[in-house]
Amino acid sequence: MKLPVALTIAMIPTLSMANCIPPWQTQFACDIPERNARVEFCRIAEPRLHPGRAELYYTFVTGTRPAELYFEAESYIFSTKEMDADRPSEITSGIGYPRGNYVYAFFITEDRRRPGNVRDAEVRAYSSVDAFSNSKRSNDIIKLRCERSSIVADFDSIRP
Repeated sequence: MKLPVALTIAMIPTLSMANCIPPWQTQFACDIPERNARVEFCRIAEPRLHPGRAELYYTFVTGTRPAELYFEAESYIFSTKEMDADRPSEITSGIGYPRGNYVYAFFITEDRRRPGNVRDAEVRAYSSVDAFSNSKRSNDIIKLRCERSSIVADFDSIRP
């Protein structure tokens, strides 16, 4: 898919900045140092006010090149498969954007004692909605760790 020049320029990563294009807002974004990449999950908070537009889009950009992967989605899927009962002060939530047979997702772990304090975040891809949704852990096909200081998250749309 060829992207308009303005959209391509807007997707050039800037450390710790989210580049979601209005009316979309950042649901989650982070830098992936091991890939020199930036990933962004963008959503329209009030989809009914923007008929004809997809509610979500995802972009993965490496360096300053055009987006390596960009797609739009109509809805997201929520997961708590990574919650750890032995850590009651932490909440781990996952949001997945489906694309064909795949789900591109982020999992973020927050310390409940200090809302907004991110302990860890990862970006993952799953081979199916079932692989993302079921309770089996470590069944992703790729897992990339986020640079903690670069995380931008809309916790209100991420929490269960």
